[in-house]
Amino acid sequence: MSKSWVANLFTSANIAFGTASIILSLNGDIEAAAFCILAAMVSDALDGRIARVLGTAGPLGVELDSLCDCTSFGVAPGILLYAAQLHGMGGWGMIPALFLAVCCAFRLARFNIKTSTVHGYFEGLPCPTVGVFAAAYVLSGVQLWNWFVFLCAIGLAFLMVSEIHYPDNKGSSADQLHLPVFLFCLALFLLFTAMQPSVWAAALCAAYILFGMMNTWMNKKKKVRRLRKRYSSGRGDEGSEL
Repeated sequence: MSKSWVANLFTSANIAFGTASIILSLNGDIEAAAFCILAAMVSDALDGRIARVLGTAGPLGVELDSLCDCTSFGVAPGILLYAAQLHGMGGWGMIPALFLAVCCAFRLARFNIKTSTVHGYFEGLPCPTVGVFAAAYVLSGVQLWNWFVFLCAIGLAFLMVSEIHYPDNKGSSADQLHLPVFLFCLALFLLFTAMQPSVWAAALCAAYILFGMMNTWMNKKKKVRRLRKRYSSGRGDEGSEL
């Protein structure tokens, strides 16, 4: 009997927790819905590792994982935010949920077709980070302005399909990780946690999101400087031959 069922069991638990979160959100059990997203994240983190340890990783697991992630970290977080807060905005409150679901699906589809070309980083904000961020915000007990949460959710959706690079901690990467950026984001995390301890998990997600944005900008800036220097050097060499 193939051992692949072990990893697939954890993958199935991912979508089961995601579906449970949706049902609980619709029933108004917001905290339980948020915890289900966190449980889905744990299942998602374990299934790939188990598959690699058992040597059962394969295309079926990859496709199944993406379908589960779309439910747990695209659909469920949007519905959670709508049920917890954004329903007070009427029809407008549905828009972030729609964007999160659609952009999550696009992000996962792009991830699947780029697995052979993208290494050492995530292209676009990882879907589980969005789910954990939404769940952590709800569980923190802090409630920000409706329109601010609305815009943040839309922003998270677009970050998923962006070309911003986020560390994946899976090996070497061509991207340089800038220490000043890391220290700045760490300082913000510590500051917000000190001000409101209950937001520590949401603050950690926010710091990771901000780090990816700033680090990518720094790497692009460094690349432009390098190209300009190379171009200037080339022009100088041409001038010396004349």
